[in-house]
Amino acid sequence: MTTGYVGTTTAISAADLPAFYEGATFYAPAVGEASRTTILSWVTGLLEDHGPVPVLRPDNVEPDTWAASLCCIGSGAAMADLPPAGDEFMVGVQELERTVGHRFGALYPLAAATISAVVPLAAAAQLGLPLLDGDGMGRTFALMHHTAMHLGGVAPSPVVMRGATGETIVITADLPYRIDALARRSVEVLGGWAAFVGYPAPVGRLRDALLIGTVSRLLNVGRLLLESRDADTLLTRLSVLTGCRRIGRGRIVELEHLSRPTDMTIPAHPSSVILTEISGAGRLFRLELRSEIVAVFADGAMAAATPDLICLVDVLSGRVASLDSLQPGTVVDIVATPADAAWYSPQGLAMVGPATHGIPLPHPRQR
Repeated sequence: MTTGYVGTTTAISAADLPAFYEGATFYAPAVGEASRTTILSWVTGLLEDHGPVPVLRPDNVEPDTWAASLCCIGSGAAMADLPPAGDEFMVGVQELERTVGHRFGALYPLAAATISAVVPLAAAAQLGLPLLDGDGMGRTFALMHHTAMHLGGVAPSPVVMRGATGETIVITADLPYRIDALARRSVEVLGGWAAFVGYPAPVGRLRDALLIGTVSRLLNVGRLLLESRDADTLLTRLSVLTGCRRIGRGRIVELEHLSRPTDMTIPAHPSSVILTEISGAGRLFRLELRSEIVAVFADGAMAAATPDLICLVDVLSGRVASLDSLQPGTVVDIVATPADAAWYSPQGLAMVGPATHGIPLPHPRQR
C-alpha cells in the first residue's frame, strides 16, 4: 500500500526532530501537547548521542528480517506527569524478541502520528536499528487492531507493554480486538501510559501490509507547517502535498459535551462543535467528535467523515488546533485530508468508517 509524499527520507537526525514532531501532530490533531517538551528533549538527546536513525523502504530490507511496531498507549498528560525513565521502548523490544524467539532488524511506528511516531526513533537509536518508512495507520485510529497490518493478515499478538514503573506485561490473544481490550485495562496499573510493542513479523510479510512512505511524509508536512503561518498559504501548500481540501471557514459558536450515547468499544466521549460559516454560503457546520473529529456536516449533509483526517486550522495563528484548545469565537478552517486508499475499501470502512462511531450513514465516497 502506498501513500503519496514528496521527498524520501533516508535518515532522521536531532535537527530533523522538530519538523518530524510537527508533522506527527498534523496527523493526530485531536491530541494536545502535554508531553511535547518531555518527548522532544528525551529523543533529541538520544539522537545527538547515537547519531541519526536510518530510514529504509521495506523493499530495501531483506524479506526474512524481523520487525516490530511501537507506539505509546495511554495518556500524554500521564506521560508529562510520569516522564519516561528512558528504557521503556528499548526494553519492550528486547522482551518481545525473547517472546517470539527472533532478533529484530528493524522497527516501525504503529501509527505515524502523535508521539507514537516519535518513540520508535528512541528505541531505534538505542538499539542501533533502522526505521522502516511505513506504518500501520497513516494517522491515528482509536483501537490497536485498526491497522493496515490487520487488513493484510498480520497478527498483533504477542505484544509487550512496558511502563515507567519498570514493570512489563506480555499479552497473547487469538482475537485482535482482545489485544486492545486487555492492553487498555493494563495501562492504568502501569502509570497511565506505557510503551507498546507488537505486530512482530518478517519484513517480507509487511511489504504488502504497511502504508509505505508515511515516515518520510511526516518530515515533509512538518517542514511545511513550521515554514507557513498564514492559513491560506498553508492550506494551498498542504493541498499539493497531502491532497487535503478546505470544507469551509467558520466561527465556533457552541461546544456540546456528551451529545450522543457513549459506545463502550471506543475509548472516547461523544461531543459536538457548532460553527457558522463566515464566508461563502453562510452554512451551519456541525463537527461530531469522539477521540477525533469523526464527521463534518454542512447544513445537515455529511461533507467528510472518518477515515478522512479532519482537522481545524486556527486562522489567526495558522496552526493546527487541538480539540482541547477549542473556544467559542475562534475562527477556524475545517480541513479534510484523504486517508490511504486501503481505508476506503469495504473492509477498511467496516473497521473505521462513520458507522463504527455510531453514525449510520454511508461515507461520502460511497454515494
